Amino acid sequence: MPRSMARSRRKGAPPATVSRSALLVDGSDAEFRDLIHDLIAYGHRLDACRDAFAAIAGISGVQYEIVMLLSRAAGLSIGEVATRLHRSGAFITLEANKLVARGILEKASDPADGRRVLVKCTAAARELLERMAPFQRRVNDVLFERLDAKRFRQLRLLARDLVASGDRAVAMLDFMLHEARAA
Repeated sequence: MPRSMARSRRKGAPPATVSRSALLVDGSDAEFRDLIHDLIAYGHRLDACRDAFAAIAGISGVQYEIVMLLSRAAGLSIGEVATRLHRSGAFITLEANKLVARGILEKASDPADGRRVLVKCTAAARELLERMAPFQRRVNDVLFERLDAKRFRQLRLLARDLVASGDRAVAMLDFMLHEARAA
């Protein structure tokens, strides 16, 4: 434990959960822990909004994410959707097939590579998105009301970086869990 962390730790206080100096304030991880709690709380709010939008649309939260992603693409493969949403291809296949069965998505051959299958939004999906847009605008404007244009761009870049770090951290945890079980 770095000397600054050891000095600032109160007797009986829990051990620090980070060691990077950039994440410590006066040797303490208290502000880092507050950040984690705030991010988790905000994530719950995002999930609640996603689920409410999905309920309005009559689909599940994950299906809503798939439709929203595909609404801004000419068509993507299942693998591309899975990568963008950080989900497994098998899971995305199941959910996309449900949307295909309901006529919200369609599958088509990739014009550039006939062996590849793309999923894309149908006219029904576009109608659904038109109906939902007023709800989304009102809620998203409140969700992100604290951001001006500069802070929005900063947050967007930071979120992209944090997701990449999160993917690495989850892979590390998977490895550590495997090691722990093997021991």
